[in-house]
Amino acid sequence: MLNHGGDLDIIEKNYKIAKENIIDFSGNINPLGISNKLEKTIKDNLSVITTYPDKDYISLKEAISKYCNCDKNHIIVGNGATEIISLFIKNLSPRNAIIISPSYSEYERELKNNNCNINFFNLEEDDDFLLNIDKLINCINDKIDLIVLCNPNNPTGTAINNEQIKLILNKCKFLMIDETYAEFSSISENICATSLVNDYDNLFVIRGTSKFFGVPGIRLGYGICKNKTILDKINKHKDPWSVNSIANLIGITMFNDNEYIEKTKNLIFNQKLYIFEELSKIKNLKFYKTNSNFILCKILNNKTTSTKLFENLIKENILIRDAKNFPFLNDSFFRFCILSEKNNKLLIEKLKNILL
Repeated sequence: MLNHGGDLDIIEKNYKIAKENIIDFSGNINPLGISNKLEKTIKDNLSVITTYPDKDYISLKEAISKYCNCDKNHIIVGNGATEIISLFIKNLSPRNAIIISPSYSEYERELKNNNCNINFFNLEEDDDFLLNIDKLINCINDKIDLIVLCNPNNPTGTAINNEQIKLILNKCKFLMIDETYAEFSSISENICATSLVNDYDNLFVIRGTSKFFGVPGIRLGYGICKNKTILDKINKHKDPWSVNSIANLIGITMFNDNEYIEKTKNLIFNQKLYIFEELSKIKNLKFYKTNSNFILCKILNNKTTSTKLFENLIKENILIRDAKNFPFLNDSFFRFCILSEKNNKLLIEKLKNILL
């Protein structure tokens, strides 16, 4: 069994299935793949690999600045969102942190690697995993150096809005928000904290490109923060040229690809409506309304478990995420992402056959 979704090499090895034949509902990656514009740009500019990228990534930061409507001087870029998470935590050096959980395991791993004491703030199943802001704020004291929030949260899909984020910022020393999935949301303008960076120097927003733009192989991530002290520390210790020439070129192109961005948002929105309607017909299943491109579900009977469901589906080359390894979840929870209309219908049919 996998602890993380999307590792097709392990699935290929363990289940003897060619990875190109796997329908991957576990990776949360844009089903459109790369855009035609991006593909053409790569083909027409392969020669960029013969030169170093701009060490200061001026054009890339300008593209991100326009895309996120933020100051280019507040941006750092790196080798994927994971590197940005690592750089921020290492240079902030928090002694005590709160992670909103269940969530992405990398936050815990990186904090532990930096000898930080971790407190988990549990998103309650009885509240449909919605964050109780008042309860969280009551947990924040002078000893807490950092709050870690994924918004929308993985794996629950729940999100908080900017007014709620402000309440946390007004109480905490530092807030790190991972917005890996924010662009998939139909209400992204209400939950994206990039608009708050200019007003708060205790906010660090992290974004990636793997999921929304469908390019996990290029490893491009970025962080947005007003705090000059933390930015200077990160830049001092950050490896030069951690974003290669191809990733730099791709970033400049895709952040300006408005047609692809709109096409993605429309696909996710429309397929989400279809999936919600069909899942509501499965009486032995509960699903949680999501602000992202994936859906967390709970099996309501004792006839099967998330692991058995995983095993049944992988035999038919369908890969979902068994969510039992997330903190505070168990073997009744699984997660899947939104793919093409054809593949979504296939998965729904299989779920009905197994769970009805």
